[in-house]
Amino acid sequence: MAFKFLTTTTQRYTVAGAVIGSAAPLLFVSLDIAVHGVSSAFGFMFSDPLRLATSAIPVICATAGFFAGQSQQTLHFHFRELAASAERYHREARFDRLTGLANRYCLEDDIARMLGRGNGSPVLGTMLLLDLDRFKFVNDTMGHDAGDELLVALGSRLADHLGGRGQVYRLGGDEFVILLSADDTGDIDAFCMAIQQEAGKPFDLSEGRIATGVSIGVAAITPVDRELAPVLKRADMALYEAKAVNGPSYATYCPKMAKKSLARIEIERDLGRAFADGEFFIEYQPIVGVESGRIRSFEALLRWRHPQKGIIEPDRFIPLAEKTGLIVRAGKWVMSEACREAAKWPSPTGVAVNVAGDQFKDGTFVEHVRTCLAESGLAPGRLTVEVTESLFTVEIDVIRDSLAALRQMGVRIALDDFGTGFASISNLRDFPLDQLKIDRTFAKAMVANQRDASLVELILRLGRTFNLTTTIEGIETVGQMDLARALGVSEAQGFLISVPVPADEVPAMIERERTGRMLLPHSVTA
Repeated sequence: MAFKFLTTTTQRYTVAGAVIGSAAPLLFVSLDIAVHGVSSAFGFMFSDPLRLATSAIPVICATAGFFAGQSQQTLHFHFRELAASAERYHREARFDRLTGLANRYCLEDDIARMLGRGNGSPVLGTMLLLDLDRFKFVNDTMGHDAGDELLVALGSRLADHLGGRGQVYRLGGDEFVILLSADDTGDIDAFCMAIQQEAGKPFDLSEGRIATGVSIGVAAITPVDRELAPVLKRADMALYEAKAVNGPSYATYCPKMAKKSLARIEIERDLGRAFADGEFFIEYQPIVGVESGRIRSFEALLRWRHPQKGIIEPDRFIPLAEKTGLIVRAGKWVMSEACREAAKWPSPTGVAVNVAGDQFKDGTFVEHVRTCLAESGLAPGRLTVEVTESLFTVEIDVIRDSLAALRQMGVRIALDDFGTGFASISNLRDFPLDQLKIDRTFAKAMVANQRDASLVELILRLGRTFNLTTTIEGIETVGQMDLARALGVSEAQGFLISVPVPADEVPAMIERERTGRMLLPHSVTA
């Protein structure tokens, strides 16, 4: 009602100021905007600015009093919160969230301090770069939570083992670093072996017990190093050499590793161009029956003829092809070429083609095999797809379904390099297999000691239990062939029988055998 009688802006604000107090005019500016519109309030602000300014004084004083009235305890609380936040930020920046270990940034600072304290010694300290073996296997079979649990357990175990000698860092993934000062280094060989022994003890995880290990690359820290990068690069080169050994190992950097590393980089760079330029070709190594000595099939082996470097061995470029993803393209080409060549051979001579795990990932592998068989006219039963045991640790359902589809087509499935990987006996039961290929390391070892001969016998019994053909690779001597026969191996492959030969020599080799000139000496096949 009051607003109907007090029609002018000055009247409304004068009465409001008298009745409610000097602060009311300022407060009623907002109310006037709501009731009479913005123009009315602005009219007062410009028509009587002195009264508006005067009315604002209590509000300003009250606001200042509010902040001034904050207790000293409250201000201290805010400062403590700020300090705690800064400390958390500092810790998160310098320490790994998962393991609680120092991280790369902390390592960079510690290396810088070590280099800054250079005392004229040629070696200021030692870096050990550790890579956890079988980490991918744990993630794929037990889950990523189990993988994280393993990383935490390993980090804790390493820190406990060191005590006060050196510092442990986690770089990321499954890589750790141990930094030792010159005084702490001591016998580095004994130190590495002790670390590997500690890391090799089983870990009890929520998903079960797992045995693993670490590979170690060792690099000295010298006064010429100005930062972490060159030291880490040398340690990584040494780690690459260590991981080339089957099983946990360690290696110390030496200058020749830099040359080998440069050669790997050059090979990796040339891989893509090599396919475009037609530098890859296939050789075929015969597989014979142990009792008869006659050829049953040939294994297709990818080769690379580099225009400058000559023939590059598969163990040098296949891992790089897998790393870069080129193995999928290479695998498709080998399958197509091998089927086309084998179709020219007299039946029932077959061909075996190695297949990498990555070839199954895009879901087109089975269809590609079907296309290769149809286009070449090769009977499915003359094709053998060779896979390794590591294939059974990833995407098991996809692999099982793909192998089952191939088997349904009539293609044979062989498990290659058996005895060196992580496969369990249940895989022989659960996956559709026709053949076990015993790793070449057993061919030499079984002649040298009874223990390895007994292992081969065990593998052969497994083969008979699951009705699988058994083939031993790497036969190079008559003694190895004789023992393979005595143990009951079905087939053999190796340099004693024949080196791999070009595709155009295969028909002549088959023809020589058919006319009675067998590959093996008569005494071996008797």
